[in-house]
Amino acid sequence: MFVLTSEISIGSVTFKSVHDVQIKRSIYSLAATAVVKVPVTAVLKHEGEPPAHIETANAIKAGDAVTIKLGYDGQLQTEFVGYVKRLNYKLPLEIECEDEYYKLRFVNCVFSKKETSLKACLNEVLSGVQMGEVADLTLKNFVINNRPGSWLLGYLKKEYGLLAYFDINGKLYVGKANSVKGETVKYVLRENVINDDELKYQLAQDVKLKVKAICYYKDGSKIEGELGEDGGEQKTLYYYDVKDAGELKALANEELRRYSFDGYRGKIKTFLQPYALPGMVADITDNTYPDRSGSYFIEAVTTTFGTGGGRRTVEIGIKA
Repeated sequence: MFVLTSEISIGSVTFKSVHDVQIKRSIYSLAATAVVKVPVTAVLKHEGEPPAHIETANAIKAGDAVTIKLGYDGQLQTEFVGYVKRLNYKLPLEIECEDEYYKLRFVNCVFSKKETSLKACLNEVLSGVQMGEVADLTLKNFVINNRPGSWLLGYLKKEYGLLAYFDINGKLYVGKANSVKGETVKYVLRENVINDDELKYQLAQDVKLKVKAICYYKDGSKIEGELGEDGGEQKTLYYYDVKDAGELKALANEELRRYSFDGYRGKIKTFLQPYALPGMVADITDNTYPDRSGSYFIEAVTTTFGTGGGRRTVEIGIKA
């Protein structure tokens, strides 16, 4: 029998049991978030001392460090590391948390250069942040006037189409979707997958997709083009310093083929095991239809934990 266990540290307080936890992570979201619901009054136990009752809301404040570990039978995995964003004074007490993105809200960025690489810019204005994969992008006449680091990541996402997110270890990734391939997680439908109602198998010939391609150049200029069919899903793709409009079209065509594939799209619901994070690869096997088996990039994971059990909702993207 698998018994749910947890260890949730918030500031100086550690909870071994909680009402509810929800953690959301996605390569498309700037911040990973967690919402923890705990009793308004908690009992603290220290060896050799009598139990002490505390008012939870008085023991926790915005900015406190947060670590959430969940699992079965005391075998815990780290699911979230971050900080308290705010307290919602409800019953039970609701604690909203963000990962390392939270700290960027308080980092003031000042920068001005006629030409620089994205990596050099980030290393200068976010000097205390660990860097993971960063896109090879040249920025022209790039100016930041007293803006928080959170604004900078939002600007890069909006203006250049870059994804920006922190991994579970606090490393910042700024680049294209699925540019980094993580560990492989194995799923077998109807075995270690609880529910696959939102997982649909598609044929490439049935996919209607329109792609808008945008290329930025070092001098600040850009060119655009469109490919695909009207009436379906639309995607905007970003490129940097391609040779000309012909090369941009060829690159966009290649990307169009990547998204138009025979395979699964959607979500699956699982237990807490196997462990999964965005950026990993989901290897999905269907013993009833073995020809449909394949590997896909995991783009988002929502993890819930509480009196109703422990579950993951894993959302997959293109084939890996």
